[in-house]
Amino acid sequence: MDEKILCFESKLLGGIRGSSSVFYDRDLWMRIRGNLQLLPRYAVENDPKYKQLVVYVVVEYGDRFLAYRRNRGDERLEGMYSIGIGGHVNADDEEVSGSPEELILRAAEREISEEIEIEPYGDPEIIGFINDDSDPVGKVHFGIVLRQTVREPVAEPKSEEIGDLEFLSLSQLGKRKQRFENWSRILISFIRGHRSCGDAVKGSES
Repeated sequence: MDEKILCFESKLLGGIRGSSSVFYDRDLWMRIRGNLQLLPRYAVENDPKYKQLVVYVVVEYGDRFLAYRRNRGDERLEGMYSIGIGGHVNADDEEVSGSPEELILRAAEREISEEIEIEPYGDPEIIGFINDDSDPVGKVHFGIVLRQTVREPVAEPKSEEIGDLEFLSLSQLGKRKQRFENWSRILISFIRGHRSCGDAVKGSES
């Protein structure tokens, strides 16, 4: 049986469509949450009419961020580097969760436990949303970005999709940015901009 994932119609994004940004908009999230549809993944994987809901977790230790290489998975991203651990929000997450926040936290915790071995410090925290319609992957996905801090800069892969795990500084990420997938490039620029201003890493209200 094909995986069933949570999606929403792209038109709900309104003027945000076509942008490539990290942001936070509570009203938009509530609108999306009220119009989510559970659909077979194969039916929406390449259909820009829908946005597939994805959690994207940034793992932090102090001023360093966990980066890795995508060994397998979506063939459009294979071989690229990422600072986001994550995947689709699926039927299992929907069944065991209540509020929108609980739904996202459940999905983030599940993805972390499936992909990597870390010693978390506290629960994942929602940073904001990421939308990027500049390539075929971004056109059909909408990201909920979360931050997970860890007690030690140590991580081990639990999935064959994950390789070359390494904690890197923002300076190191910036120098290697062209090796990363689009969402990670956008996030690296966003985080660098906020850190240089001394701001907390959270998207601005739209």
